Amino acid sequence: RTLRFALSVSTTSTKEPNAIIAEIVRVITKETASEHSIRCEVNAFTVRCRVQDVDFEVEVCRLPLLSAYGLKFKRMGGDSWRYKQICSYLISRLQL
Repeated sequence: RTLRFALSVSTTSTKEPNAIIAEIVRVITKETASEHSIRCEVNAFTVRCRVQDVDFEVEVCRLPLLSAYGLKFKRMGGDSWRYKQICSYLISRLQL
């Protein structure tokens, strides 16, 4: 899906969507295992995650007028401060 949202270098990539999803799952399952207990479920180009009391999803979206893709983070429920910490941690570990 194509969306318009704020661009950030750390959340955009020219990789294919399947490679981006694989990178998200890699970071969630391998790199966060020791620090956070994140459970995730992949559905097409969306990854739904749950950490303690925080539910959120990460969606891979096509950027309009560019041949690039971006990540859209959305908090579904839980503490907003904890959500911000988790997203910052994930973004810092992603190799897009």
